[in-house]
Amino acid sequence: ATSPPRASPARPLQALMAAQPEWSVMLGGQYEPYDAPTASAIEEAFQRGDEEVQATIDGKLYVIVLKPPMKQQLSSDPTRQRAIQRRPAPANEAAASATAVASPSTEAPAPASAAVAEAPAPAASTEVPAPKRQRESPPPFAVLIFAPGAGGQTAKAMRALQDSALEREGVAVFRCDDHPPGPGEARWIKSSAGCAKNVAHVLAVARRAAAAHPTLPLLLGGASFGNRVVCEVLRSHRAELPSRACNALLLCGFPLNPPDKAEGADQKRPAHLLALPAGVRVRLLQGGKDEFNGPRGILALNELVAQMAATAEVVEVPGGQHTLPAAKGLKQLNWTQAQVNTFVVDAMVEFARLAAAAGGA
Repeated sequence: ATSPPRASPARPLQALMAAQPEWSVMLGGQYEPYDAPTASAIEEAFQRGDEEVQATIDGKLYVIVLKPPMKQQLSSDPTRQRAIQRRPAPANEAAASATAVASPSTEAPAPASAAVAEAPAPAASTEVPAPKRQRESPPPFAVLIFAPGAGGQTAKAMRALQDSALEREGVAVFRCDDHPPGPGEARWIKSSAGCAKNVAHVLAVARRAAAAHPTLPLLLGGASFGNRVVCEVLRSHRAELPSRACNALLLCGFPLNPPDKAEGADQKRPAHLLALPAGVRVRLLQGGKDEFNGPRGILALNELVAQMAATAEVVEVPGGQHTLPAAKGLKQLNWTQAQVNTFVVDAMVEFARLAAAAGGA
């Protein structure tokens, strides 16, 4: 969606480009800069306020998404995507450019939005700090039923994001670990992700969520082993879920391959994804440094997604570890933990909106 340049007293586009920020894409676990013509085209679209721009790279057409979470998608297969980031120009260059273009005695003060655009931005793909939005929480538009990992408890950092940023963005969260297992339920029997007691626990929490929010769509999600459980719930027990359950899964840190094991050592793990039927939509929010990615890193998960009958996509979290939103190696990537937190929240909220709009179709 390309929009015309905005009319404002902000400095002209030519001056903005004189202090060119660096645009780069995640390749092989680190950010690599785009070539100069591609970076210039992306920056022009960014300054216009476009939500996306197309670019041809190595003979392939890509869509560069400029709204959080920013990413590069293959036009012919949007599930093939990589994180991108924008690093601002050095402060002295940006200041010199601004001085050469505008003088306080001749131009009216720019509106607040333009002033923010001229300030050096943090080195982040979302260009915003941690999700601390000072406003009242809106009414929820969806409920996320979240199944924790094998230890039975949601990671503290993920819990904190859910209770603060996700709630403020309109996603109510029902965690399985906030509800003790009842008779015939377990959290978890780890020898069989899809066993009756594991499934019964998720179904019980889903029913409680539906009773607490009788008009809202419900989205199944999880972390690590909990991802395997919810895959089996949606695949084999769809009819037992509340009627407002979405045909969608939000999977944070899928445990594809046990650490220090050969790739494919446990075929039950990829089987959970491959068995999902067509019509199910899946977002795999996966850390670039997830210990469960396997010897080839996130590439193995990307290849598996291409074989799935379900509509699936991998969103790589820069530096992300298995217990998202925890991340490492961020200094080398020019990210901060606060920016990773924002990336994770934006990716979760965006998918919750997509799933809620599609419903159980």
